[in-house]
Amino acid sequence: MKDSKYHGIWICLLLLDGAGVGLAYKWVASEFSTLALSGYITLALLVSGLAAAPLIRFLVVGWGARYEEFRNRLNNGALVFYLRQFWQPRTDRIPALKEWPLPPERKGEADAAAESLFERIYREHYGRSAFIMPLALLQVAILLMVTLYALAEMEKLKLLVNNLIIVASIAGAYLFVVSDMVTAVRRRSLNVADVYWYALRMTLAIPIGAAVSAATSADAQAVSALQTMVAFAIGAFPMDVLMKLLRRLASRSFGASEQDQNSDQLIKLEGVTADIAAGMAAEGVNSIEQLIGTDPVLLSIRTGFPFKFILRLSSQAIVWRYFSDHGASLARLGLADVEAIFNLNEKLELKEDDPHRQQADKVVANAAACLQAGGGATPDEATLRFLFGEICNQPYTRFLLSTLKQKNGYRRPRLVNAKPSEKPPEEPPNAA
Repeated sequence: MKDSKYHGIWICLLLLDGAGVGLAYKWVASEFSTLALSGYITLALLVSGLAAAPLIRFLVVGWGARYEEFRNRLNNGALVFYLRQFWQPRTDRIPALKEWPLPPERKGEADAAAESLFERIYREHYGRSAFIMPLALLQVAILLMVTLYALAEMEKLKLLVNNLIIVASIAGAYLFVVSDMVTAVRRRSLNVADVYWYALRMTLAIPIGAAVSAATSADAQAVSALQTMVAFAIGAFPMDVLMKLLRRLASRSFGASEQDQNSDQLIKLEGVTADIAAGMAAEGVNSIEQLIGTDPVLLSIRTGFPFKFILRLSSQAIVWRYFSDHGASLARLGLADVEAIFNLNEKLELKEDDPHRQQADKVVANAAACLQAGGGATPDEATLRFLFGEICNQPYTRFLLSTLKQKNGYRRPRLVNAKPSEKPPEEPPNAA
């Protein structure tokens, strides 16, 4: 983004704040003295600017870096594999991609068409313009809360809730919004939905703080320091924690009990913790089948997880799809993902007297023994070789292999027993 657009965002933000302060002035001018009014305007500009600065920084720098993270992994045919796998109806409308793979002399045409289509899709789902509306809503919510904060601080706000709880709730919500946004920007994982959640969090700061603080006190007439502290702490809670807490309070009132749902196979993949599984579940991915069938780029955007990590989980998911819980036995032999199985399968195609082939035969024998020792399905060596070949022939496997960067370029995903019509993408000149 050019500097002119960068400055333009700040100018629009100041105009929005100015309009908001002007509207609030008509509302609170009679309640404030001149000194108090100047302090209110300063506070409003300060807190709105502090909340907007990380987001503007992300749009200027982080957004482009996030885009490059995907493009650096989707290269040398991987981008076309990805588009054909997850966006085939749109690739079919582009001749260069519909007829892919093209002859070597037309390879540049397909690459240019793929890059153009990917950028268009990326901007549709994650473009900078999509942040404008949630940013405006967040600023409106912050200005409203600042006005209520100032009125409550001066004891000029007459609501059913004590002013101390109002102040603590707003301060806690603002602390969460700014701190979480700074963390997301630092990780380059901020997305449009997060900003909408921030706006909702600020808008509901007072009702949530009042409801929870009231539930913690046995004396409804007295407002203690504990209630104020609880209101501030609740305000600083993430939205998912708050939703769970409110569900517990509601179920307790109705005499019901909440039962946590157990995550299924996702938690069994290497590198997946309970928090990661919860993040996946929040985006509708609760099983390995859903992980394989979900667009990895969009999943990485929505969860905030690195794209390379999503590809790593997808690589394991292909193996678990064939071996289920027995995949743990293969993981102990280093065969947890499709790259390891593909490398092993290449060696299995060598001549029988080749040392690498003999070593690969021993690995297959050990893998079959481990699976048989685990009980349940007990495939023999021939069945295991067949399943390894099926894994390597999966379209998703070919996409994953094409994203793996090697020392001298990118790996060419050669198909096992490939048909003549299933030609892999050509290697770049420097990959020899």
